[in-house]
Amino acid sequence: MDTFDNIAQYPIYFAPGCRLMQLEPAMVSEVYDYLRKLFGNIRLYTRCCAFDDAKQHDEEAVFITLCDSCFKIYGETYANLHMRDFWSVYDEYKTIYPLGDNEAKLRDALDSTMCAPAPIKAMRPFFDEWKTWSTSHREPEK
Repeated sequence: MDTFDNIAQYPIYFAPGCRLMQLEPAMVSEVYDYLRKLFGNIRLYTRCCAFDDAKQHDEEAVFITLCDSCFKIYGETYANLHMRDFWSVYDEYKTIYPLGDNEAKLRDALDSTMCAPAPIKAMRPFFDEWKTWSTSHREPEK
């Protein structure tokens, strides 16, 4: 993770992680609302990191996430993304805009949810093989 003073200098995306969006949609909504109050125009990124296409992100941007897998995969895949863990962002801004009682609730919800998707290392070879097979078995265009 790189460090810089003003993360608002780039477009900001909130990538909560697909599993959290499925299991804790209210928590994701609360975090998204919190980030919008801090930074204004912030985009919600809902794609699963395991299935994301590496051609998606040409712009330099900040990705704030709650998911360890998203943090790792997007950070390793895209050199132009500045990855930030939500809690490190919160630590920087909590004196300006604290979560108050919601902080404990958010941490409990996150702790009770496995935010990592299915094991990436085990699944990646299957999806790579499927992608190769599916593209080689296409019917020619007429």
